[in-house]
Amino acid sequence: MGRGPKKWTEALITERIKDGRGQGQGDHFKPWIYVQEFSSRGTQTRIPGVKFNRVVHTMSYMERRMFLLHEFLPNFVAYYEQYPMDRRITLGAAKALGLRHPVYPGTKVPVVLTLDAVVTLRGPDGQPFVAAWDAKPQSELLKPRVREKLSLAKAYCRHVGMPHYLFTEKSASTRMARNIDLVRMSLHRDGEEELVPGLFTDHPQQMLDALARRRPRMPIWEYCARYDATQGLPTGTGLRVFKLLVWNRQVEVDMNAKQLELLEVPAPSERASCAATGRRAA
Repeated sequence: MGRGPKKWTEALITERIKDGRGQGQGDHFKPWIYVQEFSSRGTQTRIPGVKFNRVVHTMSYMERRMFLLHEFLPNFVAYYEQYPMDRRITLGAAKALGLRHPVYPGTKVPVVLTLDAVVTLRGPDGQPFVAAWDAKPQSELLKPRVREKLSLAKAYCRHVGMPHYLFTEKSASTRMARNIDLVRMSLHRDGEEELVPGLFTDHPQQMLDALARRRPRMPIWEYCARYDATQGLPTGTGLRVFKLLVWNRQVEVDMNAKQLELLEVPAPSERASCAATGRRAA
C-alpha cells in the first residue's frame, strides 16, 4: 500500500522540490517518486545499483527490465528514474496540442508528469548521449489517454532538446532480463565476506588467462565444475567467476539463451583476450 500524500497541493510540490526530488547527479539523484509512496498495477522494486551507489526505484516489471538492460550496457554512464518534467512546459504543450493536462485526483493541481527514465550513455566518440525513456506494454499504447500523456512527454523532450524513446516487451526479452539478473547476482554484495580468497580478483583473471590459452569444447556448467574440482573450490564458485567475466564483457554469451550454463564455453572477447595474452588490439 502506497504511503504517498492523500491530497496534493502546490505547497507540497514546492516542499518536494526543496527536498531535492528529481534533482542531483549520479549517486545523489533523488527520483520524484519512491516506490513506497505510490501504488502501482505492476510490480514495484528497489534495485541497488551496481555501477553507481544508490537504489533505483522502478514501478513495474517493464521499468525494471529497462533499467537492467541499460545498466548492463558497456557504455552505461548514468540513470535517472521517475524524472520530473517542468510543468510550465507540459502545460504549454497540452494547450498547444489541445489536450487535457492531468490533475491530481480531487484537486485542480496539475500533475508533475515524470519520464520513466533519463539515461546517459557514452557515444562512439566518447561523448555522453542523453535520452528519455518511457516503458509501456504494447497493449497500453492502444489507450487514448496513454497516447496523450506520451505526446506531452515527447513535446517536453523536443522542447529541451532530448530524444524520447519507448521501451516495450519487444525491446528486450524476458530471458535477457532474467539472465542479466542472474549474472548480476554473481557480483560482490555489500557486507559479503570473501570466503574464497581472490574470488573477485585473482580467479576471474586466472579463468580468463586459461580461456585465452585454450577454449575447451564443452558446456559452461561442465567447464566451471571442472574449474572447481581442479582448484579445490566449493561447488558453484567457478560458475560465479564465469558470470563475473560475462558482466565485465570479458567473455560474450547469448544473453537471450534459455539457460546460460548450457551454452558452449566462449572464447574471451577481443579486448579481454589481448589483455590476457599481453597483445595489443589492432
